[in-house]
Amino acid sequence: MSESYVFEELDCDEPTNEQTRFKRLQHVVSGQWKNILIGLLSQTLYATFLVLLTYFLTKGRVYETEIVTSSTFPALPSTSSKADSTSASTTTLLTPAPSNINTCVFGFTYINGKCWRLFTDPQTRENADSVCMSYGGSTLFSIRNEQENNAIFDFVSNSSVDYFWTGLICKGNTISSCIWDKESGSADGYDNFSDDYPDVAIGECVYFITTGSEAGKWKSGSCNPTMSFICELPPTIQDNNCENNYNNHCYLRYDLSYTVAQSQKFCRSICGNLVSITSANENRYVQSIYIGGGYITLGAVVPNVNIIYWMDGSPATYNNIQHYTNGTCLFLNLAWDSTDHWYTVDCAEESWFLCKRSTGANYIC
Repeated sequence: MSESYVFEELDCDEPTNEQTRFKRLQHVVSGQWKNILIGLLSQTLYATFLVLLTYFLTKGRVYETEIVTSSTFPALPSTSSKADSTSASTTTLLTPAPSNINTCVFGFTYINGKCWRLFTDPQTRENADSVCMSYGGSTLFSIRNEQENNAIFDFVSNSSVDYFWTGLICKGNTISSCIWDKESGSADGYDNFSDDYPDVAIGECVYFITTGSEAGKWKSGSCNPTMSFICELPPTIQDNNCENNYNNHCYLRYDLSYTVAQSQKFCRSICGNLVSITSANENRYVQSIYIGGGYITLGAVVPNVNIIYWMDGSPATYNNIQHYTNGTCLFLNLAWDSTDHWYTVDCAEESWFLCKRSTGANYIC
């Protein structure tokens, strides 16, 4: 066979191969076109989704920043928080206070985990309690163990005073009938009464003896004599940004009528919540922030008289509801001599309010 014939044969085969390939490709496409189309559409949709997701995430961050920096609330008069004359920003920046440093307020002295202040101007037991109330809602002092009994004795050793009112009231001649202010437990766990005391036939107010053979002992007697006294507060964490500092919490007063929802929204904007109250002593402290009558909103929801849900998540360890109606929100009566401190109201009712936050932290909200 000649060379020219070979080349001619090869040249003739080339178009045939291309046609075969084209036919095969055409066959594959015609048989799988749906799958190919679905794949292309999926890739297109996925790419579009990624683009949109990136766009909205970026836009969301910008929008959140705009809310934080530009949203405002009406300014509220406050005795403890200086608001701008036209608005209070939803972003609150506070200078950090030294953390975990126990301190005492109102000139009290830190001793054995408590804050005490001595008053040597003699008062009746009732008047002594009123004086303590005016110093941050403090109570007449309590003694829970022998160490505290000795600490009190040392605290007053140079006072040249024979007797001091305590925060203990006895309703009977048994130790269990003697209750510390304010509803903070009985003397059952520890007492240092002199023999044959308490004796409510003599009187129900308990005083501490500092001189003579019974120094360090307690006796009960009439509440009418005048004696020196010691007021007590719990220690708290130092916070240079807080005027009303009690038991590791800061209380921010706002004297403008808001509904419960509006008040809570405002408190959240300054890193707090509407005030919760978890003990009789805290209830007393909150009342002490105000002078005179009136009422404030508490940060609670009350489905019934025996159930309280605090908005800040605090446990419902204390209940002082005296008047229960169909309302599911709570007001606190501010009168110092009042005994019906809490009552339920409709949540649309407006009143002054108090915000509460933890102390000793650098807040950004």
